[in-house]
Amino acid sequence: MLNKLTNVLVLIFALMLYGCASVVTSAPEQSAPPVLREPTDVQVTALTTQAPLVATPTQTVSITPTDVSPTDVSPIDVSPTRLSTPSPTAPPVLPLRDDLEPLELQDFPRPENDNGLGIHFLAGGYYDEAELDKQIARMKDLNLKWATVVYTDENHLEIAARKFSEAGIFVVWRKTIKPYQKYFAWQRDIDIIKKYNLPPYMQLYNEAELEIEWDDQVQDRDVYIRNLLVAAKDVYNAGGYPGIQILDEDWLREFINQVFARKGEALFQRMFFIPHAYGLNHPPNYQEDINGVLGFRAYATIFFKRLGFVPPFIIAEGGWKIESVEDNRFPAIDDELHREYTLAVYDWFRTGTLSHGGKLPDYLFAFNHWMLAGPDEAGAWYDSSFGERTLTIEAVKKIPPFVRKFSWDKE
Repeated sequence: MLNKLTNVLVLIFALMLYGCASVVTSAPEQSAPPVLREPTDVQVTALTTQAPLVATPTQTVSITPTDVSPTDVSPIDVSPTRLSTPSPTAPPVLPLRDDLEPLELQDFPRPENDNGLGIHFLAGGYYDEAELDKQIARMKDLNLKWATVVYTDENHLEIAARKFSEAGIFVVWRKTIKPYQKYFAWQRDIDIIKKYNLPPYMQLYNEAELEIEWDDQVQDRDVYIRNLLVAAKDVYNAGGYPGIQILDEDWLREFINQVFARKGEALFQRMFFIPHAYGLNHPPNYQEDINGVLGFRAYATIFFKRLGFVPPFIIAEGGWKIESVEDNRFPAIDDELHREYTLAVYDWFRTGTLSHGGKLPDYLFAFNHWMLAGPDEAGAWYDSSFGERTLTIEAVKKIPPFVRKFSWDKE
């Protein structure tokens, strides 16, 4: 009886326990699974690119489906960030004095009774008074009004400036320095020249495009341009006329670019340019390329396009060397051709007409032929191991005296 009662009680307890459990474990309605949002282009780029995103108006971001795996697209809040691109550092301003007036072509000084005829003096800068007297007397016999003169130091410059001033010959002065070197005495040199009432036309460096001018240094256009800018600034501030001598057209463009970049445009209004116009064995009317005496016009075009005007040109070296035969289409330069071609160039300034029939431009002030005298110089007129250019010398002496005319001259 007791056992039956015990079984009944266990059964009742189990039923009660089951009822409670069914109430407690009844689960609420389950919510829908989350929906994955499509990633934005910015988010995808942020996930697949190591570098930060730089948003620019022209930027195009492209990816392929394999760039993103399913685990990479969990929703994230990524905002595009515009990173500023640093601008290049501006080059320093060229510190030019502001009390000098800009010059027009007619304002640049020229010698009395200017005829535009000139010659390069000796190849080197070492000479004494006796040598100067001898060579300047030759120039006066030729009735030349312009010269290119190399000098080594202030002592030679002092003697030469006095002698050329007494002769009434204007000079393009060229200090013997190399393109990789700096020079700090332009003010002193210009003061010496002014003391003898000559205009300080100062050539800054020479033929920097040629490796021979760099000695054992590595040829470097940027080094040269930097040195040239400093020299031009110093000559300008000293009251001189900076003479820019460049052979390569691209180097000239870079020089002009750098002057503009440094806000030194005032320099263009008081500088002059120095072409080298060698004829090789080309006749005076040769125009096929720059390798002729008319080649200076290519540089004038560059200046006109960039500046809107052309500064004064003084050809400090040019003309013909005896026995030149670089172009086999034309005869070698002999004494007869040397005389004929030299007279043709000097005739530009007498007639106002260039060898190809064009008008002599106002900006071309003078043509200094290479060269007056030198023992080992194929271009030398006197004292040369190649013989003297007697035919040329006598013909130039016979040119009737004249004064070159410019467009602004009144009849």
